[in-house]
Amino acid sequence: MTESTYQIQHTKRVFPLNGPKQTTTTKLSVLDASVARFAPCGAIWLYDQAENADSRDPTLFERLEKALRQTLDDYPHFAGQLRWASEELVKEDVNSRHIGRPVVVYGSPGDPGVELTIVEGSRELSAVVPSQDERLAAKQVWNATDFPQNDLLAKTKLAFSSLSEFEGLPGVAIQLTSFKCGGFAIGIKLAHCLSDAMCLMQFAHGWAAQSRYLFGGDKSDGEKRLAPLFDPSQLDQRAGLTPTGPDPEKVRIARALPMHRYDWWAKDAPGYPPWAEASTLGTRPPPEELARSELSPSSFPPWPTWDMASPVEHVQIRFTAETIVAMKKAAERSLPEPLRGYRVSRLDAALAHIWILINRARRLERSQEQVYIDITLGVRNRVDPPLPDAFVGSPILLGYVAKPGSEVSTATIGSIAGSIRQTMSLFTPDAVSAYIHDAAYEVSPQRLWQAFLGSQHTLVTSWVRAQAYEVDFCATHKLARYVQGVMPRMDGLVQVMDIADTGDFDISVCLEEETMQRFLQDPMLKAYGF
Repeated sequence: MTESTYQIQHTKRVFPLNGPKQTTTTKLSVLDASVARFAPCGAIWLYDQAENADSRDPTLFERLEKALRQTLDDYPHFAGQLRWASEELVKEDVNSRHIGRPVVVYGSPGDPGVELTIVEGSRELSAVVPSQDERLAAKQVWNATDFPQNDLLAKTKLAFSSLSEFEGLPGVAIQLTSFKCGGFAIGIKLAHCLSDAMCLMQFAHGWAAQSRYLFGGDKSDGEKRLAPLFDPSQLDQRAGLTPTGPDPEKVRIARALPMHRYDWWAKDAPGYPPWAEASTLGTRPPPEELARSELSPSSFPPWPTWDMASPVEHVQIRFTAETIVAMKKAAERSLPEPLRGYRVSRLDAALAHIWILINRARRLERSQEQVYIDITLGVRNRVDPPLPDAFVGSPILLGYVAKPGSEVSTATIGSIAGSIRQTMSLFTPDAVSAYIHDAAYEVSPQRLWQAFLGSQHTLVTSWVRAQAYEVDFCATHKLARYVQGVMPRMDGLVQVMDIADTGDFDISVCLEEETMQRFLQDPMLKAYGF
């Protein structure tokens, strides 16, 4: 935190207003376990000063804190203690693997709570982020490299930020930041095994609904919100686990899916970085158990293709609804014959456009090396029966599309959009069930990595239809000035967010510095208008 710009006023741990009366221990799902190593799930909302929402008035943050405590009544486990399951805890389960399976203990006097930090900033909000109007005009392409993401998030270390550290550490941290103009920011970060983007947005909307009532909003507004469903076992039940071990047919189906199986434990992989081993120790079985364990098939992570020392730039690109429609129409017109049966979406077309541009900027027009777009998929609607949108946790997996660099760099938007849709269609309820089944019997759910970064990979997360901009804490009936989905600035990260009901997409792209310059200078960036 820049000391002269952002000053911490105070930090406290907050708890549900009416917390649980007894201690509960809940084992998280297999998919929650598989993302325990991921960077925290988080977002930052920035709001302009309004008549009833001025951060120079201390009652603003007092009301937000009260509403937060009320909201935690629905999410009591967010204030609980994350830790690893013991052998004793799971011995009665159908699948008694416990290594690398997280649990959350809540309702006890020792709960770490949610850390809440209040910060005072000395800048005007206009010096931090452009307005909505500016983003539609002069700053449709906005270099956000200097956006103070880290200053607007609590510095608190979360449980599992290192897989071996969790005792006494919270799973959720929130920061409220005031600005000189009366505007303010709300930053939320959660241990990823507690929440994916959909769960984060549901929590934010629930908090906002409670808060609006304190700012004079309609009480019935808060009562309409979805009640969260925290029952991780419901997801594991979709996997058809058996006490006799993995089903060979399910294993075959799972391993036929286009999913990376990069081995974090492979110290003999070329370019293996010295820091990687320490991050695996918390969930690796002891040597004597490993010696008698048969590890599932895997491949070396392509460490040499990721230069972590290279500077990375971050840009936000605002594509209007008209531009996105033009991309979709162009994709539909250029679908190759074998893919004509697939209906490409606006998102498929936008991702295809961005992936083509990235590979051109990486100068891969003559490369026969495989390149990948790794796409995060939510599985709530990909299991049978489906789980409700209100299902709490991080039920996600990552699939990929692979092609030679030369092919992607020169392809039509339709051939890439169609390939993306074709790949997504492989993740049927039966296939997802088989994947969860296979993952449940892994020696450790954190061993395999389903994605990568660097010059051969593009890692995509979509927050489309999450209604991020509509999160209204103060009953102003206005959109947020800006919403930043929190992701580390690493080469190859792409995030897509829509802007309320405008039909616009705001696409975040992080690339190595020189690659980014070529990306922005490519005339093809504006091929469908702007």
